[in-house]
Amino acid sequence: MPGGEDNLTMVVSRLARRLVPLMILTNLPVENLADAQRVLRYYARRWECEEGIRFLKSQVLMEKIRTFRWAAICRLVLPAVLVMIYLGWIVEENPKLCDRLIRFGEPLPDKPEFLLYGLLTGVTEAINARFYLRRDLL
Repeated sequence: MPGGEDNLTMVVSRLARRLVPLMILTNLPVENLADAQRVLRYYARRWECEEGIRFLKSQVLMEKIRTFRWAAICRLVLPAVLVMIYLGWIVEENPKLCDRLIRFGEPLPDKPEFLLYGLLTGVTEAINARFYLRRDLL
């Protein structure tokens, strides 16, 4: 980088069914394949965090909070975080339910690559079916 003295390494990953390879520039030491895979795991984990924040902003509307009191902000953020934890738990502990909820929420206008968008749509549709149509669909 301009003015930097750090050694940088580019890690390139060719993913299946992708024309353009994923290229990551890192200052972490990369000596072998295991190091490169570690860098890719770090990047994937960071990307999951970024997608989670984007999900909270766009779907849970966290940027629409209209209060300046810390206690009120905490009361509004806590349910959003609990929803994220619950959705993450469904993904990890019950993948079949996760798949059923995603199928139930389809068709979405655009097929999202981020799992929580489809999962949230499915949960919303299941809740609506239960309370408004008075029937269980799962």
